[in-house]
Amino acid sequence: MTTTATVEYAGFWRRFGAFMIDGMILGLVSMIFKMFGFGSTGMGALLALLYQPFFESSELQATPGKALLNMRVTDMNGQRISIKRAALRYVMRLLSILFACLGFLVMLFTEKRQTFHDLVAETLVVRGEVKNVHYLKAWYNQVLAVLNLAEKNPSGGSSEPSSSSFAGGATGAKADPADFAALYELYQKGFLTEAEYQQKREELLKRL
Repeated sequence: MTTTATVEYAGFWRRFGAFMIDGMILGLVSMIFKMFGFGSTGMGALLALLYQPFFESSELQATPGKALLNMRVTDMNGQRISIKRAALRYVMRLLSILFACLGFLVMLFTEKRQTFHDLVAETLVVRGEVKNVHYLKAWYNQVLAVLNLAEKNPSGGSSEPSSSSFAGGATGAKADPADFAALYELYQKGFLTEAEYQQKREELLKRL
């Protein structure tokens, strides 16, 4: 008898704790910048804007606060997100804050504890660290990746990899056995409920 793994979604208080840790880190970095004469409002806003997308799209898939509390941000298939999706998530998060933080309360009514910005960006916040990845190495690699992205997309072209909503190739393309295997793997890992698995399996069967 096969059993499926259970994905543990991060709850409100754990995510709030990460928010406080990240806030303290940003405050400390801002103080250091001020000490060296870079304390303008624009610099502070830029730092805040880059902080979350940079870290959440890195190999760690988490800001320092989330990483310390063993959380990571993934797409709906449990994979690492691009920096553009992370930026979209952050902008939607700002909207949640502007509207009396109501967007955060959405997680109380969603099966996978998704906030408003998670729903828009199609992301999840799950418990569990990324194995065999060191902080400094991951951040260094992310700096290189961002610099390389800027070189490859000078006109602002999309860097989001083209994929279907589940690991099954482009929408409308003919399905093959690898698509079913990938879909079943997501179900086994717990990223899909049985109902979601059956629905997507039916979609693949129609494309055979």
